[in-house]
Amino acid sequence: MTEVAVELDQRAYTVHVAAGALETLPGIVAALAPGRTVVVSSPRIWRHHGAAVERVLGPEIPRVLIADAEGRKSRRTLDRLHDALLDAGLGRDGLVIAFGGGVVGDLAGFAAATYMRGVDWTCVPTTLLSMVDSSIGGKVGINHPRAKNLIGAFHQPRAVVADLALLATLPHRQVRSGAYEILKCGVIADPSLFAAVARAPFALAGWPGLEPAVTAACRIKAGIVARDEREGGLRRVLNFGHTIGHALETVTAYRRFTHGEAVGWGMIGAAWIAAARGLLAEAARAEILAGVDGLGRRPPVSDLDEDAILDALGRDKKARAGRVPFVLPTRIGEVVVEPGVTPDEIRAALRRMGTGP
Repeated sequence: MTEVAVELDQRAYTVHVAAGALETLPGIVAALAPGRTVVVSSPRIWRHHGAAVERVLGPEIPRVLIADAEGRKSRRTLDRLHDALLDAGLGRDGLVIAFGGGVVGDLAGFAAATYMRGVDWTCVPTTLLSMVDSSIGGKVGINHPRAKNLIGAFHQPRAVVADLALLATLPHRQVRSGAYEILKCGVIADPSLFAAVARAPFALAGWPGLEPAVTAACRIKAGIVARDEREGGLRRVLNFGHTIGHALETVTAYRRFTHGEAVGWGMIGAAWIAAARGLLAEAARAEILAGVDGLGRRPPVSDLDEDAILDALGRDKKARAGRVPFVLPTRIGEVVVEPGVTPDEIRAALRRMGTGP
């Protein structure tokens, strides 16, 4: 068992990483929840892993099942979740357990943040993407029809339990989605992690480096979050690849790309912008593109309209004074935040990516 500390003073917590980490959950619940505990999951995840949760927490554990598609991360689903917590008798001394991927975590965490002005929650991510990304850092929320994650809060979990055994039922595409986020961590802070993921087998199948890679990615994110909990400065580097990525998700109504695939395209776009500005050597740009492409084919962007993408970028929640800051790589292992990227630079990068006129 590997433990990664997220050092946030009174809001500090631990990320538990291992195959079989689910066994730690009863002790965590006993320490945190004097009141009622409610598990939030999805029907699909519960079919695969509900028996494991009931084995460690008991068959009578109250549960709420919600659809986990990105398009369901909405006010309507949040209302339903609040109603279910109330019907389950959850009080201020209760605990919400988010058992699922990033959509479940974002929804359950935001419900916990807003129910009775805030109750505790714990995250048990069941996808590789959520293990290394959304489960750490306390960013929870829902989508607005015009922008991803526009409505939300910072509400740190009390613990994260990343059981790698849960990944056994994950489709290859979802594994690759998480691999893009691990690769992202390598670009922003760890060249050796980037190299390891770039050499990993397809869909990380049978890869002995999985636990060290997940742990390294979690440590990178935990270290950044500890120094900048509410994204006032340093934490923005974690958005590498997300600026264009979120726009691609928005213009395709969250139906074409997995989050990781969109981030993969976003990393390619950011690398082209950085190279055009002279911030990134051509060899490093080519290495980043090869690392992203090496994880597998992504849905195309060739039919997407540049104006629609730029419009979505303008509504990004990170925009300041009409400008959206971009995280640009200067080498593998280092990035900078550039506030002044112009629409023409973005258009040029989109054309390099192969978007339509």
